[in-house]
Amino acid sequence: MRLYEIVILALLLPPLLWALFSRQRPNWLAIFPVAGALFTILHLFVEGYRWQMVPADALTVLFLILATRWVGNASKGPRFSWLLALLGLLIWLIAIALPVAMPVPQLPDPTGPYAIGTFTTYLVDESRPEIYTEDPNDNREVMVQVWYPAADRKGEPAKYLEDLDVAGPVIAEQFGLPTFLLSHVNLTELDVWKNAPAASDGAPFPVIIFSHGLTGIRMQNTVMVRELVSHGYIVGAVDHTYGNALSVFPDGRIFIYDPARLFTNGRSNPAEANPLVRQWADDMAFLLDTMTGWNADEGNVLNGRFDLNHVGIFGHSTGGGATIQFCLQDERCQAGVGLDSWVLPVGNTVLEQGLDQPFMFISSPQWLGNENKTRGEAIFNSLTQDGYELTLANTAHYDFTDLALLSPLTSQLGLSGTINSRYSLEIQNEYLLAFFNRYLKGEDEPLLTAPSPYPELTIEHD
Repeated sequence: MRLYEIVILALLLPPLLWALFSRQRPNWLAIFPVAGALFTILHLFVEGYRWQMVPADALTVLFLILATRWVGNASKGPRFSWLLALLGLLIWLIAIALPVAMPVPQLPDPTGPYAIGTFTTYLVDESRPEIYTEDPNDNREVMVQVWYPAADRKGEPAKYLEDLDVAGPVIAEQFGLPTFLLSHVNLTELDVWKNAPAASDGAPFPVIIFSHGLTGIRMQNTVMVRELVSHGYIVGAVDHTYGNALSVFPDGRIFIYDPARLFTNGRSNPAEANPLVRQWADDMAFLLDTMTGWNADEGNVLNGRFDLNHVGIFGHSTGGGATIQFCLQDERCQAGVGLDSWVLPVGNTVLEQGLDQPFMFISSPQWLGNENKTRGEAIFNSLTQDGYELTLANTAHYDFTDLALLSPLTSQLGLSGTINSRYSLEIQNEYLLAFFNRYLKGEDEPLLTAPSPYPELTIEHD
């Protein structure tokens, strides 16, 4: 809970306890609801409203109304029945439970020296037709977000989830949760700045492209992105239209994930996902092509900042499969990482010729099932360059995204494993950064060759 929330809940307790144990209402008792009302106003302006505080707000209003009857009438204050008093205490307990169960997410601080800037843009690839629409004249349209080392921490703070009023309900529904459940996520402090001036010190910066999973979103791995950028990388992410949770285009068009658009029977399967991962790999290639233009554009905030001779790719789930596909078909890929990757859609070419780039798999013990795990291990064994297979115990599929940080109850909801989520992401960040430092910057990284310092992590080398 945040500071003002703790204060508000603490100020509610004395009137509640007094209602349980005494008929007397001394005048000074009115101080608590009045102070609670003042802190509620401050909370709204300073920390921002969120639905989890509704029970606390209701109790505050109730006691403020009752306080007007207490003052000057201490010996004859209204008597609470035990039932009403206990009901009030129950509401107070709920008022504590809600912000604890659904806190404002607190992301781990980046460990690098750079400030972080970001921008979002809409792109159309006029060289590619859209394969998931009926009109043959449709070209591929995508939203793209880029994070980069910034010169300072000034300007407009970036939001965690753009278009929250649309995106929040859609994403909540994807997980079978109430539509209002994520309405508070933009209260998260990112320490990321929109359109901030780009840093010059250390430029040009190696480039890393991120690919989300099926029904995912471009900012789903913000924890990892911020860590990489803080250490001197430019990271770009494509919202893979129609395969992501939703896309909101600047002209107001909104496209929400519809499995029937991608799969014949509405259920994902490797055969029909093969053209999907190919399309996503082409999206990443298109973003790199666009970055080449930005690099030469004096009007672009990142003019001259891209080191496109050193390019890494990483992705989660289906995005991990697309990462493999991209590295298989595009020589610009110099290193790749798959996070609990869905590898079944990737064609057999990857087994026949093997990947020619260093590659790291970071996965849960289940790795999306035996068939997917067997194929992933076959891809790992066919690598022609350095390979790393990391297995993180007590994790589940979404432990490789930010989702596990949204609530301490994600494990009970089946959205994460039993591992401590912050600890898990810190381990992943450490190895992800070490891998790209080694293969994009040429730095010595003993972490990659030493035995795992974490008992939950096992490492195999190829």
